[in-house]
Amino acid sequence: MRAALAANGGTFAAVPQPSSYGRVEEKTKSAYGKVDFKGVLWDKPWTLDAGMRYTKTDTLANAYYVPITAITINPNDTSNSILTYGPLSPISSTGSYGDWLPSANFKLSLRDDLIFRLGLSRTVTRPDLSALSPSTQYTARPTNLTDNTGNATLKPYSSKNVDMGLEWYINDTSYIAAEGFYKKVDDFITTIETNVTILGHPFLQSQPVNLNTATIKGAEFTVNYQFSKLPSPFDGLGTAFNYTFVSSDASINPALINTSKFAIPGIGDSANASGYYEKGPWQVRLAYNWRGKYLSTIAGDEGQPTTVKPYGQLDLSSSYKVNDHLSAFIEATNLTRSVQVWYQVYPNRLDYAEADGMTLTVGVHGKW
Repeated sequence: MRAALAANGGTFAAVPQPSSYGRVEEKTKSAYGKVDFKGVLWDKPWTLDAGMRYTKTDTLANAYYVPITAITINPNDTSNSILTYGPLSPISSTGSYGDWLPSANFKLSLRDDLIFRLGLSRTVTRPDLSALSPSTQYTARPTNLTDNTGNATLKPYSSKNVDMGLEWYINDTSYIAAEGFYKKVDDFITTIETNVTILGHPFLQSQPVNLNTATIKGAEFTVNYQFSKLPSPFDGLGTAFNYTFVSSDASINPALINTSKFAIPGIGDSANASGYYEKGPWQVRLAYNWRGKYLSTIAGDEGQPTTVKPYGQLDLSSSYKVNDHLSAFIEATNLTRSVQVWYQVYPNRLDYAEADGMTLTVGVHGKW
């Protein structure tokens, strides 16, 4: 302990670890054009906007590489290894990609209160910067020697999207809408594991690559109704409801968790229901938000798939407008004090729980 303290200048100050350093720089150039059209189809007015965007991205990733020069079994703990490292050396990696991104949105007024919409587009989602860094981390268990590294040549995953829906406007403040959507995702980023040999020892190397494709489809139903025909002051009452169903052709089979696996994190149904009052200086809203179970990550702790259990919470917000310059408000989140729970593969294998409790905020807004 004294030797370690002396080597650190006699203090417990934090010591930078250059081997963990990583810097990623992205330069993006884009150009786009858009045109608008309108006309009449079957005596029904329509509008169309269509456009094209081209985006070019260049990536430069810098880090430090630390080579392993020796691997020995720890004599005091044979379940662990001692890795001896060589000198630091800077490394860099580059990547580049370009994408054409078309988009079109069509609107047809079937009646004054009934609208049909159709949207077609291609979109991209860039990889996380942490996945682009070429820095490498090692684990030293003899039965589980691993190294994890990034990949600066990763491309974004792209999605071809179709959205279609109907909107019925009951009056100026109320409507019902139904929508369906379909997405075809290509070049989805997936972590693969490869067997490599370092100094005669077998390592399992993990690296993100563009690998899988998947389809995502679903439907959304929305109702927003204000009881404007009720006698005053109840004509400020209203309610809103939304439910989204979503599914994917990719999933995880618990029997295959030790082999190559792929699924899309974040896919799950969701819903919200609220009651509100908006009239004069008052605004009050009570809302319940729910999300069904969904995959959080393909490879969490110990490389196991991690799923979030269904979760719902009740929130309240209210405000009162004193005058044109001053208003008071109160907000309360998670009135039910709901707890979020994560599990691995099976619901009885709990991994993590988070109890955020209730948050209450009271304040005033001023403007001049």
